[in-house]
Amino acid sequence: MSESFTYNRIRFNKKGVQRNFILEAEKILNLTDSKLADELNISRRTIYEWKNERITISQIATKKLSRLANLPIPKHYKIINWRLHLQKAGKIGGRNRLNMYGSVALNEKYRKEKWRQWWKNIGQYKKPAPGFQSIMKIKIPRKNLLLAEFVGIMLGDGGVSQYHSTVTLSNKEKEYILFVSRIINKLFNVKPKIYRLKHANAVNIVVNRKQLVDFCQAIGLVKGNKIKQQIDMPNWIKENKKFSQACIRGLIDTDGCFYNSSYFVKGKKYSYFKIAFTSASVPLINSVAKTLINLGINVRISKNGKDVRIENSKYVAKYINDIGTHNHKHLQKIKKGRLR
Repeated sequence: MSESFTYNRIRFNKKGVQRNFILEAEKILNLTDSKLADELNISRRTIYEWKNERITISQIATKKLSRLANLPIPKHYKIINWRLHLQKAGKIGGRNRLNMYGSVALNEKYRKEKWRQWWKNIGQYKKPAPGFQSIMKIKIPRKNLLLAEFVGIMLGDGGVSQYHSTVTLSNKEKEYILFVSRIINKLFNVKPKIYRLKHANAVNIVVNRKQLVDFCQAIGLVKGNKIKQQIDMPNWIKENKKFSQACIRGLIDTDGCFYNSSYFVKGKKYSYFKIAFTSASVPLINSVAKTLINLGINVRISKNGKDVRIENSKYVAKYINDIGTHNHKHLQKIKKGRLR
């Protein structure tokens, strides 16, 4: 994340005022640099630069800090119109570059060649500034029940791209959205961002960490289209009964449903509560069916090969008791279904 360059800035009259203001706010809010950066929707490096007063703090961030920490903004400052400032700085920089290098500095081919020379001789060996990390780190968890459930969620409604990992859920599943966000935070020590989709009744839970993308691939998740790649449960999960249960829960909580199936025989209505899991990945369908059978739950795969169904009341009850659900939507259907 990086701060917009269109925000006006605040320049305090005395050195140290900006730094002390930020430090005091962090103390009151009991936040680290990373957590404060998340609150202000900026990078950790920007916080570092503000503290060292290498750049001026934005007016919008100053007001937000003041409001969050209930801390008055220090007196005696000047507001800088940042657009005008950048225009003026650009003109000065352009003139200086022309004086130093002549018109050749404007040659794109020459500029790229000079950059390559700099990178080869200097840039690649330079260390990041203190307090700044070029790669945003995550906590690497051990293989456990929570991670197995996370894998199930990702196999169901998740996706891994080049730089971020996403879980897409209905915006009606408010409790489950919070649950998934807490799982991610607990596993990886990263607070995900939640974005509401404009053209769908859904939200994206997103983590922008390349390290998480790499970790997801290392534990058996795939980057890109899951159906084209015919995803499957990782072996480390299938080989462990407890991990299998947790993963199945994550899968059915996202791509499964609990429903009542009713029909009439000689005018009499019969209604049965059932569970179904749907996927277009053949290996995943087969693994879910096999895993449930190994857990003592009888299933049936539909004729089109895309559904695993638990239809017998005895096995539906066993699933609910042994595996259960963390999705409030399913819990509500279970309560209603059992009353019938």
